[in-house]
Amino acid sequence: MADLYQFRTAPEEPLDCVYVLYPAGTDPIADIAFDAKEKRALRAKIKNLAPRGEDGELISGECPLEIAHRITFVGLGDESTLSHGKLREALRRVMRQATKNREYQIGLAVSARIPGLSSDESRRFVLREASIADYTFDKFKSKKNEFDKIDGLHIFPLTKETEEDLELKLDSVRLLRTAIQIARDLGNRPSNDLTPERLSLAAKEVADGVTGLRVTILGKKELQKDRMGGILAVGQGSAEEPRMIVLEHRPKKPKRSVVLIGKGITFDSGGISLKPAKGMGDMKFDMAGAAAVIGVMRAVAELDLPIKVVGLVPTAENMPSGTAIKPGDIITTASGKTVEVDNTDAEGRLLLADALHYSARFNPDLIIDFATLTGACVVALGHEAAGLMTNDDELQATLRGLGERVGERVWPLPLYDEYLGYLKSDWADLKNSGDRWGGAVTAGIFLKQFVPDKASWAHLDIAGVGYLDKVHNGLPKGATGFGVVLTTAFLVDLLK
Repeated sequence: MADLYQFRTAPEEPLDCVYVLYPAGTDPIADIAFDAKEKRALRAKIKNLAPRGEDGELISGECPLEIAHRITFVGLGDESTLSHGKLREALRRVMRQATKNREYQIGLAVSARIPGLSSDESRRFVLREASIADYTFDKFKSKKNEFDKIDGLHIFPLTKETEEDLELKLDSVRLLRTAIQIARDLGNRPSNDLTPERLSLAAKEVADGVTGLRVTILGKKELQKDRMGGILAVGQGSAEEPRMIVLEHRPKKPKRSVVLIGKGITFDSGGISLKPAKGMGDMKFDMAGAAAVIGVMRAVAELDLPIKVVGLVPTAENMPSGTAIKPGDIITTASGKTVEVDNTDAEGRLLLADALHYSARFNPDLIIDFATLTGACVVALGHEAAGLMTNDDELQATLRGLGERVGERVWPLPLYDEYLGYLKSDWADLKNSGDRWGGAVTAGIFLKQFVPDKASWAHLDIAGVGYLDKVHNGLPKGATGFGVVLTTAFLVDLLK
């Protein structure tokens, strides 16, 4: 991805192009820190090119300033309807245009504000999304097209933006970009390249790149010792042994204790309850929750937050074989609760059940789990928001409001006690799935049975937002890294 620079003085060499993004009916350069002479030259160019700011508009011409060869005006449409998705898509359009034109050093001038957000929140969103807008995953391409790579992205400051303030924003952006890229890269790796063992090695590599992050890997023997019957049951049908990855950030005198849990099914065939062939390849993304947790833990360590944060990643393959669990089997989870396996494709909650019970040893005030858990959540919410289920109304309001601000939306779903009746078993304490009704919330109510006493808990079903089968709202096809920005912002806000 392009290096991200602050831009205040003329570059050593002229930029290939300056991109100016602005809403219709506004002055494109009014709030950009050009001097009076530069603004006169630019306004003459604007008059000549006559851009109108309509959504999707791209109008280019020779740049009247010595800092760049060309200038392109990018329309954002009506400012009152500007959204995270529209702005993200416009930034992606800029990157596509730049690579198409073989522009390697580009400038970005944008002062647009998303309705409902403060100027600072809008600015941070623009900088963050611009930094990741050219993301590609080409690890397995035998021939990488270097002509499609942007080398440098230069940010033009706003008129009221001090040098120190902009540099602080860019430092934060670089940190988040790294964390998002980690999550996306992990999610996009195919399952033959990212087994539970290799996911464990990847977590160690992430921790090696930063101080203050310790990684412990629990193998099959350790899982057996801790009686994690849920994780072991899911993994028993695969030649790849399951793992539990434990990432710990333990500062001195922490102000809070938080556990993050990410579902890490590196491939989900459905097991004996085999999935249809169509779309099964996408089941490499069934560890998007794990990827998000690993990305967040990297950000937490880099920020050196004065909060004890533990990331738990139970990971396994769910495969059909002669040793796989079967519908009707009864397993005993780490908590001692027994579960009748009604559907082997409802495996993620079995991993999470053991991880939730295991989290109690860290004495958490707060637990958040992330999982591509149910197709029912995608049916309910599509690809616009994650499903949010929680035992804490205040936590629900906080996550929902924060999601609206940072552009990773969550929407609350109920956890009425009556839903537990949907999981009643004649032979065990509960079943791992019910019938077709209320599938997202019955998964949530299942997990609630394993939450440690007195801990605030939130479950995020990211099945519709953790990965995409095509470009959507400016997000790339494949892994999105959903949850990294929301959770990092939430942890930072805990200190306020």
